[in-house]
Amino acid sequence: MKLSLKQLVKKNFFLIVIVSLDFFYPGSLFTKNLTNSEFSEKRIKKGNKNFELSKTWTKYNDDISTPSLWEKVRESKKNENIKIIVNENKKLSKINSLNRSIIFNENRVGPDISWMFPSGFKWSEIYKFDISTRGHNTKIPDPNKKNFFGWNDGDAVGLISYQFLHFEKSSFGFNTGVRSIYEGDGALGGSTSIGEGLSAGFRWDYELSNTSGIAFGGEQLLHFDGLTDTGRNFYLTASKAWWSSEYEGKGIFPLYAATAGLGTGRMAIGTVRGLCTDSLGGSGTEITHKRNLCWAPVFSLASVWNEKLSTFFEYNSRFFLLGSSIAPSQKVPIRGTFALILSDHIDNYKFHNSEEMNWVFQLSLGF
Repeated sequence: MKLSLKQLVKKNFFLIVIVSLDFFYPGSLFTKNLTNSEFSEKRIKKGNKNFELSKTWTKYNDDISTPSLWEKVRESKKNENIKIIVNENKKLSKINSLNRSIIFNENRVGPDISWMFPSGFKWSEIYKFDISTRGHNTKIPDPNKKNFFGWNDGDAVGLISYQFLHFEKSSFGFNTGVRSIYEGDGALGGSTSIGEGLSAGFRWDYELSNTSGIAFGGEQLLHFDGLTDTGRNFYLTASKAWWSSEYEGKGIFPLYAATAGLGTGRMAIGTVRGLCTDSLGGSGTEITHKRNLCWAPVFSLASVWNEKLSTFFEYNSRFFLLGSSIAPSQKVPIRGTFALILSDHIDNYKFHNSEEMNWVFQLSLGF
């Protein structure tokens, strides 16, 4: 039955609201005032707009941990001159990684910029450990009955990473995977007991510049038992970040980050894949069947609105995702991510309506 435009909008209203908020959220709720300082008169230009610093600005917040680089104070109605405040002591210029998250200048923790695969940025030298759990709220494909706000016998896996070896431009480390951190009835999800399905992998990365890098590694590569079906997830990724604008070497939010590469295992179960082989134990995506290890393209595009909040769009062969991530404290490396599954490979990436919507999550803690 063909739906009218009004019926189509009504049926997908929930999805439209979520996607709109996620894409256009300005990220200004987390902005703080700047630290006390005074500056001389300066003028910069961005596009067709002139930005002018007043002869003497006194910043009025003593919190030195504030992430703000500048804020608009007043915009003239007669011309395009805008008064701004700039923090001279903070230069957010270098980007590193911590699992799926980014790190500003080695020591300030930012949000995730992807869900399934890691970025190519060099791992932080300060936070060498990271513990994370990643999962979804229902079995894929969908069970017969589903509540969007319920768990629906979903499933989750754990990952412990230790990036212990650091050089000037590169780093190397190992990771341990736990197939199950949730135990259900086995009918819809969580069929593996908690703690089963142990595996190991590695990561090597190389810094190309302060805002770009490449990484090669894998998760769940070596299986210590026969209960791991999360995939032998090799990945080769490259990442590049760029500021929307800069002032004397200081990045001005939002920061944009793009990651692209190739992946195997759970990142290569869609319709687009190649370079398949039966070596290395296969893909590791099923316990009862040995399928070929194939490679497939993956990518993510992220907007980091400030040091705490990001929005990203991801294709990981299995899903198209739209998600947001938050890092509530730049000094405590805890992060949380929530994303909607817009489409999946089972329906040939057909766009889900509100009744078919699922979600995924990730929680991470570094130290």
